[in-house]
Amino acid sequence: MTAAPVRRRPRDRRRRILAAAAALFWSEGYHRVGMADVATAVGIAPSALYRHVRGKQELLLAILDKHLARIEALVAEPDGDLVDGLAALALERREFGLLWEREAGHLPAEESRAIRHRLRAVAAVVGAGCADADPATAELRAWGALSVLDSPSHHRWELAGDRFGDLLAGAARAVLTVPLPPATGADGTDGRPRGLAPASRREALLAAATRLFGEQGYSAVGLGDIGAAAGIAGPSVYRHFATKTDLLLAALHRGNEALWLGLHHALARAGDADDALTRLAADYTAFVAANPEIVSVLVSQTIHVPAPDREELRRSQRAYLAEWVALLTASRPELPAAEARVLVHAALALINSLGRVHHLTVRPGARERTAALAAAVLGS
Repeated sequence: MTAAPVRRRPRDRRRRILAAAAALFWSEGYHRVGMADVATAVGIAPSALYRHVRGKQELLLAILDKHLARIEALVAEPDGDLVDGLAALALERREFGLLWEREAGHLPAEESRAIRHRLRAVAAVVGAGCADADPATAELRAWGALSVLDSPSHHRWELAGDRFGDLLAGAARAVLTVPLPPATGADGTDGRPRGLAPASRREALLAAATRLFGEQGYSAVGLGDIGAAAGIAGPSVYRHFATKTDLLLAALHRGNEALWLGLHHALARAGDADDALTRLAADYTAFVAANPEIVSVLVSQTIHVPAPDREELRRSQRAYLAEWVALLTASRPELPAAEARVLVHAALALINSLGRVHHLTVRPGARERTAALAAAVLGS
């Protein structure tokens, strides 16, 4: 009698589990993915999954830790050009940037702080490669270059062959080397003014919701939290917004319309495509610096609304981005539209990233320098 073959656990099962979970978290959002979904994607039973990880939180932490460890190894001992290596790694695992930005709130505070500290160490090494004697300028360039390299995490576009990596690396090098305007004047103080509360209770709720969603993420905020932040008793919230999703949709539509209004103003004042791009980059940079919470909601919270609303919002965002692409291809006729799209995504990612880091935005000349770095990306 022949003995039944012994089924052995694949040696790379943990790697496959992390890859499947990363892809699901990236496309569906951490809150929508269950452990059973990950097990199904790998082709194993949920019980087998728990032999490798104890739960979703541990999965997310393992995904971020593994990719960050690869970045750290590359930074410590680059095999060739560091920027080329980072670009290749960013394209190999595109999920990292968005997962860190959108889902880090699901991690324990101590683990989140540890990852943030490790990312700062990576940025310090990248900044040390700049020729700038001023540490603040080197830091600005480093975070700008890293945001460019991470920009594919925020879209699904592809380019054939090695062109994608070459384009990203070239844009990052432009950020690290382009001459910058002097750091003069002051863009902010040590904190934004609190301003005045609107008389309208609906507007007060929308402002509070936008701030809380941007700072803490949609999943971590309840209607009671929003009402308390607006100084409105719980039951009164429902007179203006029936659900938390209604508040999120209102915030997203408000942000989208603000972007289109800025585009309209830039186009109306421009003399040609070059002038329009310069004005648009400056206006968008000012908008991000003045409204970091709205931008955070637009960048990372759209995934929480129902599918039909989500698709409508994304259509509007794609159309807005197409306006940038049209201006860039008019300004640079030799640039294929597909490559222009990648560069526009990279420039917007840079502005979004630098404009929401408080200690960077309050430095003298921050907005002008951020806009100059974005222009360097578009011209790379």
